[in-house]
Amino acid sequence: MQEAVNLLQQVGGPCYPLLFLKVGSKSWAPVGEEMLCSLVPGRSGTAAAVICDAEGNSKAMTAWVSTAKAGEYVKALNSKGLATYEGEVKLPV
Repeated sequence: MQEAVNLLQQVGGPCYPLLFLKVGSKSWAPVGEEMLCSLVPGRSGTAAAVICDAEGNSKAMTAWVSTAKAGEYVKALNSKGLATYEGEVKLPV
C-alpha cells in the first residue's frame, strides 16, 4: 500500500491511500500486490489517477484534477512501468 502511495505522489503530488481489503470478498483478503494504474472520471471535467491491483481494488488515488492532468499522471505512471487497468476501478464509497 505504501509503495502505491509513494509512487503516485512522485507523479501527482499529494494523494490518498484507499483500500486495504478487497471489495466484495467474503473474507478479510488484502488488496493484491499488483500495481496497475487507471484514470477515474469525476464530475464537471475532472478525474483522478488511481493505482489498483489486478481486480481493480484501488490502493491510492490523486486529488480530483482536470481530466487532462489526470491523464498526464497516468501516462507518467505508464512510463514508470505500470500497465493500465482496463476494468472498472473499485473505490471505497
